[in-house]
Amino acid sequence: MVDALKNNFLLLPAITLAVLLYVFIPVQTQKAASFVFNSQEVSSLECRLLSAPVKVGSKKKSYMVKAELLKAFKSDGGVSSASGVAQILLPLELCEIYQPGKLYSSWRGKKIDFLLDKGARCVFKVREGTKADADGQIFFNAQSVLSCSFANDFFGGLQKIRALSRLHFTRLMYAWGCAGGLLLALLTGSRSYLEDESAQAFKLAGLSHILALSGMHLSLFSSIAFALGKRSVGKRLAPFLELCAICLFVWFAGKSPSLFRALLCSAAAIIFGLLRIPIKSSLNLLALVFIVHICAFPADMYELSFMLSYGALTGILAFNEFVTKPLLAALPSNAGKSLGQSVGAQALTMPICARFLGTLAPGGILSSAVVSPMVSIFIYLGLAFIIISFVFPFMAPICGGVLSFVYGWIKRAVLLFSMIPCVKL
Repeated sequence: MVDALKNNFLLLPAITLAVLLYVFIPVQTQKAASFVFNSQEVSSLECRLLSAPVKVGSKKKSYMVKAELLKAFKSDGGVSSASGVAQILLPLELCEIYQPGKLYSSWRGKKIDFLLDKGARCVFKVREGTKADADGQIFFNAQSVLSCSFANDFFGGLQKIRALSRLHFTRLMYAWGCAGGLLLALLTGSRSYLEDESAQAFKLAGLSHILALSGMHLSLFSSIAFALGKRSVGKRLAPFLELCAICLFVWFAGKSPSLFRALLCSAAAIIFGLLRIPIKSSLNLLALVFIVHICAFPADMYELSFMLSYGALTGILAFNEFVTKPLLAALPSNAGKSLGQSVGAQALTMPICARFLGTLAPGGILSSAVVSPMVSIFIYLGLAFIIISFVFPFMAPICGGVLSFVYGWIKRAVLLFSMIPCVKL
C-alpha cells in the first residue's frame, strides 16, 4: 500500500484538481463575442478560423466553424473592432467547393481562391440578426466569402501547407471509396466521407471512441516511426525521430483534447526515457499529464472527448490487473488482454456516456475488444498503402481494393454489434 502511494503520489493532486474545477471553480471556456455596436446590425465579419469546418445539424445541411473575431462591419459602412469567439454557420457550397464528389464540388483543377481551414483569416458576409444559445454564445450565418488568406509569415505558411496537405489527402481517400472515408476519419477526424450507416453503427455499438482521434491512433503512428527510426538512424536517435513524428501527426490531424492527451503521454514517456528517469507507474504519469493539460488548455476539460479519453485510460490502468488476471485464466492470452482492457475502459466511460449522451451501450465491452484490433490492422495497412501510393501511384487502386476488403469485415462486425439494444436514460 505504501509503495502504491509512493508510485502514484500525483494521483491525489490530480483528483483534487478535477473535483475543484468540475464542482467548485468552473473555468470560463472562451471569451464571449463583443462589439462596439449591436451584434444584430453586423453585415460582415473579419475573423481568424480556430478550427476546420464541421458538418452539423440532424440533416447535415450546413457546416460550423469556430472563429476568433477581429472586426465587424455594418451595412451603412460602420466599422467596429471585435473580440472574443463566435460560431459561424457556413452553407454547403462554401465548404464543399474543393471537396471531391460533393454536391457543390466545382474544383476540377481550378486555382484555389480560398481555403476554409484552421488559421485562415477570412471576411464573411453574414445575415443581419444573430442567434445566441442558452450559454450566450453567438452564432452568425455566413452567406459568402469576401476574402480568405493565410498570414504572410512562417506560421501562416505552415498553416497553409497543412490546409493544402489535408485537402490533397482527402482526395486520395475519396479515391479509395468507403474504406478511404473511414481512414480519413481515423487519421484526421474528418467524417465528411464516412458512410452514415457506419457512423451510426459505431455509435450504437459503443465504439464512438474509436472514431475520435485518440491515443490508439497516435501510438500506432508512434510505434511505426520508432521501428523505422531504429532501422534508419539507430536505436539511440530513434526516440527523437519518434517525437518528431508524433508532433507532425498532431499538427496534421489537428489538436483535439483526446489527441493532445495522447501527445503529452507519448512525449513524456519518450523524454523520461531519454533522461533515464524510470516510470514506476503509468497511472502516475497520466496524473502528471492531466495536470499539465489542465494548466495549458483549461477549456478542454469540458469537452466530451477529454472526459472519455482520460476516463478510458484511467479505467484501463486502474482496473486492468484485477480484471485481466481472471480472464487470462479462462481465455487465450490476446483475447483475455483485449477484453480486460475493454472492461477497464468501459468502467469509467459508461457513466460519462450516461450523463452526457443519455445512453448506455452494454455491448461496448465486447465490441471494443473485437473491433479495436481490427481497426489497428486497418490503420497499419492504411499508413503503409499511403506511402506506397505516393511512391508508386500506379499501385493506388490495388491498395484501395485491399483496404476496401478489410473495411468490409470491420463494417460487418460493427453492424453486428450495433444490433445489441442500447439503454436510453
